[in-house]
Amino acid sequence: MYILGILKRYGPQHGYQIKKIFSEQISDFTQIKLPVIYYHLEKMKSKGLLSSTIDSDKAEKTIYSITNKGKKEFIAHLESTCSFKYKPEFLNDAVFFFMDSLNKNKIGVDLEQYIEKLKKDIQTLKEHKSFTVCHLSGDAKNMSEHIFNHHEYHYNAELQWAKEVLFKFRLNKTKEP
Repeated sequence: MYILGILKRYGPQHGYQIKKIFSEQISDFTQIKLPVIYYHLEKMKSKGLLSSTIDSDKAEKTIYSITNKGKKEFIAHLESTCSFKYKPEFLNDAVFFFMDSLNKNKIGVDLEQYIEKLKKDIQTLKEHKSFTVCHLSGDAKNMSEHIFNHHEYHYNAELQWAKEVLFKFRLNKTKEP
């Protein structure tokens, strides 16, 4: 969906340009690696969602364009996300579910590192928000603020959870015989 959206919004691009747009504009809420981009570009091309041309001016790079079928597919995917379903995946919870298989000291150290990483991520997100939002206006500015606020809220909730878990984890360790 994101690749189609980028091509719809910015026009024809080669894979590296798509990756650059991802890194600069979308990396706060989705990640994708360059090989995966190329895989999906070729897959979408085979389904008729994209067309391609060779740009001889740019070391014969393949330039991808979204087709009318691709635009319809993008809109259909985008509309299907309007159901606003919340499907969190909390892989970290597996640590506590299977805690009896792990070194408890390592869990504490890892939690401390996780908390520091979350703090840095929140700061980076705030900086990115300040930089991005000031360059936008109107609906684009409002929608960007909604996106950034959504992510900031979740990061802060995760940070609060991690701090509480670490506190209780340390408290329980001191109570152990």
